[in-house]
Amino acid sequence: MNGPKKEGQEMPPEIVTARLRLRSLTTSDLAAYQAIVSDPSVAQPAGVTLPLSAQHAANSLRADQQQPLAYAVTIRPADSLVGTVIGYEHVDALGGLDRTAVELGYFLAPALWGRGIMPEALTGLLTTLTRIETPIKTLWATSLATNQRSQGVLSHLAFKLIDDQMMVPNPANMALERHLLYRYDLP
Repeated sequence: MNGPKKEGQEMPPEIVTARLRLRSLTTSDLAAYQAIVSDPSVAQPAGVTLPLSAQHAANSLRADQQQPLAYAVTIRPADSLVGTVIGYEHVDALGGLDRTAVELGYFLAPALWGRGIMPEALTGLLTTLTRIETPIKTLWATSLATNQRSQGVLSHLAFKLIDDQMMVPNPANMALERHLLYRYDLP
């Protein structure tokens, strides 16, 4: 992991943990990105409409790359994408952009579920955010009420359950689904 940053610096280009390397998302990640989010067990909680076209996947990857935090999760020493950790811009209750918060989103290839990879990746991110100067002070995350794996990850990392609400995760089908809202305040 890189050392502390000065005010105004970008996030570190990579975060290294015991088994993982979180690095910048690149266009060369597109094939793996599309393959992972095309899996129904990943697409449904992520609100992705299937089938996912190559153009939609490319647009999604480009949009993710533009977010305040955008990391490809890789298992060292290999460098191929197995998941992502994205901190999306956060809009406050009044509709304004809150630069002190991000909406945390993440996914992992289902073949790697249950191995502690996502908790390790998110712990690396949280540790980095506490060690560097950053305007980010709060991370928000939502989980489908049926996604117990994601809830377990968030609870394990000391995210606090704030609300239980009905939301439309995917505007394509407009179905309301129960979501749990979590919050993590950096020390």
